[in-house]
Amino acid sequence: MTRLAPLAAILVAVATPAMAQDAPGYDFRERTRVLAFDPGRFFAGRFEPMIAIRYMGDDYDYPVYALALQAGCNPAEQPEQRLDCGRRLIARMVRSPFAGTPPRPRARGQRLFGTLTTARPDSDDALRRALDTAALEWVEADVRQCAPAMAHLATLRDVRFTLPVDLDKPLFEMVLHADKIRVDTGDYLTRSRYEGWVKPGTAGAWADAFAKSLEGCWKPASAPVPWRAAAK
Repeated sequence: MTRLAPLAAILVAVATPAMAQDAPGYDFRERTRVLAFDPGRFFAGRFEPMIAIRYMGDDYDYPVYALALQAGCNPAEQPEQRLDCGRRLIARMVRSPFAGTPPRPRARGQRLFGTLTTARPDSDDALRRALDTAALEWVEADVRQCAPAMAHLATLRDVRFTLPVDLDKPLFEMVLHADKIRVDTGDYLTRSRYEGWVKPGTAGAWADAFAKSLEGCWKPASAPVPWRAAAK
């Protein structure tokens, strides 16, 4: 027993730092995805957006952009704000900053996480303060006044939300370290979702092209930034 005591002490001493290192802490990356890149926070009220898009880069889910499209009137608005709102189509987007054109879309999210790592936020309040100074783009567009976006939106009815399965292929298609996208669309009591890589011909590729069709139509958003919006 006396010979085992020093060994036990060594094992405890070695295990303790490892356990402390693995102790759960504040995950500012996941909280950034929740507070800043959740399209459900882009408009007041509790209604789902007509279209909600989240673009994430690589296996690490670097946040690139998120977009929400709201159609019609918003029940949370004041009566004077709801005049002639029946045909309204408003898009809002938050996008990670990058000077110039990134080599890959994921570089935006990598840059943002690098900035936040320097700030070392350890709570939601600290993260909100860091996001306030991180130069994220927060913009909106009147889609009906944006001809390229309206032309692209007109093709939504032809989009397939299921992937064709070819049983004759000997191997499944493999894509490594692909950027990923999730798009939700819906109307009354109906929702459709695509979640996967930005594969040509899919609803994901359509959604990314819709976001691109709005370039040139964005202006600074009139609403509070999503990480400062009231939680739903």
